Amino acid sequence: MTTVKYTIMIGEILQKVDDAKTKKAKKDILIKYSEVKDLKHYLRGLFDPKVQWAINEEPDYKPDIVTPEGEEANSLYVEMPLCSIFVKGHKACENLKPERQKQLLVQILESLHDSEAQLYMQMLKKKTKIKGLTSKLVLEVWPGMYKEEGV
Repeated sequence: MTTVKYTIMIGEILQKVDDAKTKKAKKDILIKYSEVKDLKHYLRGLFDPKVQWAINEEPDYKPDIVTPEGEEANSLYVEMPLCSIFVKGHKACENLKPERQKQLLVQILESLHDSEAQLYMQMLKKKTKIKGLTSKLVLEVWPGMYKEEGV
């Protein structure tokens, strides 16, 4: 008998964190998925003060509200390694004009499931809607991932 292995979506992991009732439960979930490289990359983009985004305003786009989550052609697993095109000062960003960056962002957001598109924009705005997900909690799970401002 063949067992199909399912890769949990980053949005599903973050939903588990949001649903968890206690800080310990939230931390345990992050520890359970601490080896998910793109989750760590997402959280660094969300909280690391050294990561400054060139785009932080949400453009007009058509969200994908039809395709079931996990069945889109694109996901945060694909986009997280490529998000450097939006990081101020990064060489991948330096030759992109703001209008082209906005066009690329619209393409990315429209290719993601709506829940993942919202998470992507939360990262770019550096404002999460996930209850109890804080920089302090992230640094408890991944000490030394980055330094908070003023520390």
